[in-house]
Formats: sequence, structure tokens, C-alpha cells
Amino acid sequence: MDSSERPLLLSSAIALSKLGSGLATIAYLGAFIFYQRALLWIEKLTNSQTPEMLDRFYILAMAAISFVSLLGVIKMGKSKKSGFFFYLAAQISLIVVPTIHIGTNAFSTTNLIFTLIFIAIYSSFYRSFNS
Repeated sequence: MDSSERPLLLSSAIALSKLGSGLATIAYLGAFIFYQRALLWIEKLTNSQTPEMLDRFYILAMAAISFVSLLGVIKMGKSKKSGFFFYLAAQISLIVVPTIHIGTNAFSTTNLIFTLIFIAIYSSFYRSFNS
């Protein structure tokens, strides 16, 4: 199915996911490159315990996972079934990795809810994707 005949819900989800995953990848890469400055911003925006737990490797890993999510969305935009699995693995990782690395303080219920909504949308259109 090409983008002109794609249902509005799927097109909207793909557009929002591209935006979210793309911005997350750029933000994590920026935080990796400008690590010291990023820690100051993170400390202002989060609780004071979090910045010490964010090493450069963790930030780079989150950038890579966000990029895999973006690749999955791009593949789903091209109606590839494999894109769903890229996206699914990346989104699960984006929930689990911070929780393991930082602790339960990093768990976001809002993130989980949106992740489940988008996974439900993509799984409902999974059969229309090509192999």
C-alpha cells in the first residue's frame, strides 16, 4: 500500500512516530556530543539524583535505540512488516533500558501508555504491510 491509499490513522501514527523518534535521536546525539552542558540542562529539568547516573555510553545507547525506532517507522512507512519488529523492539528497549540503568525513578507511565497506543495502531495494520 502506498502513502496515497494508506488510512489516515496509520499515516498520522507514522508521521508522529517519525517526528518523535527523529527528535529523540537528535536530542540524544546532541547530549552525547555536548555531554557536560547536557548534564546541566538535565539537572535543571529532572530530579537531582538522575544526572550522576547518565554516563555517555547510556546516552549513546539511547540514541542508537531511538534510531532503530526511527528505522522501524520508516520501514513501516514503506509497508515493510520488518519495520514493526524494529519499532517494537526499540520501544520496549526505550522503556526497559532506563528502568534498569537508572531505576524505577526512570519509569514513565505516560511513555508506556503512548507506546502501547502506537503499538496497538501498528499491529492493527500489520496484515496490510508487505513481507
